[in-house]
Amino acid sequence: MTTASSKLLQNQFKKIQSDPVEGIAVELNNDNLFEWRVFIEGPKDTLYEGGIFQLLMKFPNDYPMSPPVVQFTSEFWHPNVYTDGKVCISILHPPGNDEMSGELAAERWLPTQTVTTILLSIISLLSAPNISSPANVDASVEWRKDKDAYRKRVGGLVEKANKNCPAHIKIPHPDTDPAERQRQVEKMKLLETPMDLDDYGYDDIDDDYGVEDDDDDDDEGVDDDGDNDDGPDDGPEDEEDDE
Repeated sequence: MTTASSKLLQNQFKKIQSDPVEGIAVELNNDNLFEWRVFIEGPKDTLYEGGIFQLLMKFPNDYPMSPPVVQFTSEFWHPNVYTDGKVCISILHPPGNDEMSGELAAERWLPTQTVTTILLSIISLLSAPNISSPANVDASVEWRKDKDAYRKRVGGLVEKANKNCPAHIKIPHPDTDPAERQRQVEKMKLLETPMDLDDYGYDDIDDDYGVEDDDDDDDEGVDDDGDNDDGPDDGPEDEEDDE
């Protein structure tokens, strides 16, 4: 399924490049279509605000039948992120019901998920951690019992992440930046504009091959009766002989 997976990933990569998601930038890792480098900006009004964190997404050969593995490469502290940076959310768990955790198939990975839906779920997770089923127990405890210590720790990680962010990375803001929003609107207008074939020389092709427009057709061969000129005109009906 590698060929189909490659084509799907290529399309999803082009999609997120041409129609970016607020606060998220992506690029291929070493030109490998099955490994993406992701840069996520900490959501506004969260403890992660202002930070640009790096992640690595690794896609399996049978994607989208199986989920990718998503891992923070920036040092990170969050109840739903393991100490090695691996993200733990239901939609990244293998498909099917899980009797151990009680997760239903509908809550876990489905082939209809996309890179965009995954990244939006991670953004949501940064805003509202799931502390009922933590991957990092210590982070969960600190979140609940010592918010000041949690805030201080995350603040240090924000500074460290920003120092390690590559200079060429530009985080898109199509939803909140008016200039970027206008560019997206103009792009959508271009995509929705019908193509004028005359602009591409198709009108000249008709001339080259002697094709005439229907409106210029002559009415030769047709008389006022609507009959073909080759035949005799219909005369009046013969009158019946007087008895």
